[in-house]
Amino acid sequence: MADATATRLREWILQYALAEGDKLPPEHALAPSLGVSRTVLREAVARLKAQGELTSRRGAGVFVARPHGQLLRLELGDRAAVPDILADLEIRVALEVEAAGLAARRRLPDHLKAMRAAIAAQGAAETREAASAADFAFHRAVAMATANHRFVHLLDQLGIDAIPRSRIRLSADDAAQNAAYAAQLLDEHRAILDAISAQDTAYARDAMRMHLSNSIQRYQQAAEAADRK
Repeated sequence: MADATATRLREWILQYALAEGDKLPPEHALAPSLGVSRTVLREAVARLKAQGELTSRRGAGVFVARPHGQLLRLELGDRAAVPDILADLEIRVALEVEAAGLAARRRLPDHLKAMRAAIAAQGAAETREAASAADFAFHRAVAMATANHRFVHLLDQLGIDAIPRSRIRLSADDAAQNAAYAAQLLDEHRAILDAISAQDTAYARDAMRMHLSNSIQRYQQAAEAADRK
């Protein structure tokens, strides 16, 4: 629940265009707007603090420390791959949002097991290649859960190249930011899994749409930052 709420809180921050240094509303106002208890909200805030996205000031409240999505710096030479990455992500929005909704209706225990295994492998990955493979395995498990082999076939046609980090290298100078990026991807995947597990069709679609839309935003911003250099 805290993972899904952390994702919703990021969405809320984006929706209201909060910038670095902006203050979040108090718990009693924010929790109802996110549809969660204050206890769950505190857990979500703690996760975003651990990832450096929020910060507390004693007696003042909780503030945005770093706007979500402003995390990536590309290695020199990888800027050229971004247009193809964005094109693939647009296709994936059209494909995978509906797949997530169908998966929420049709998933079986083995499908959930495969998604959890992929998330565990992603969290344990120590190389870009291993993380990309686990990332693709998660999305393929969602496609399998639709019980429609055409979703799997279409995703397989895109292949591992559908995963942006399989095609680019993040700047080695930003280890902390790269770790935060990996943690965000895990949180977004967990939110999708939570919705599919709960058979919440609408939220499964929303969680997948937000995950892929966040990826589009991340790489657009990374490309813009590279262009300014």
